[in-house]
Amino acid sequence: MPSALLMGISYETFWHLNPKKMKPIEKAYEMKMESQQAHMNLEAWLDGLYVQNAVASVLAKNAKYPKKPFELFGVEKKKTPEEEAEEFKRYVEDMAIKRKAIKAMG
Repeated sequence: MPSALLMGISYETFWHLNPKKMKPIEKAYEMKMESQQAHMNLEAWLDGLYVQNAVASVLAKNAKYPKKPFELFGVEKKKTPEEEAEEFKRYVEDMAIKRKAIKAMG
């Protein structure tokens, strides 16, 4: 009974259900909880990413905090090989700066 209430099944409805009818409700509840957990995990990861950039921008001269939010699910335009190479070069340089800043912290 407590589990059914936790899943949002009313007291009255509970008494009209049998275990077979409760299975899909239970499965939907589990899926909802997994989705919420994944969402919270993504938010925590993003927080860490922004904190990492904030710390690096304070400790390293060449590191900069992003001017706009990171694109997570946006549609990317097709990049030329030169653009991809330049982007990779900036990424490697940025990571080197961040590592130096972290090492300097101790």
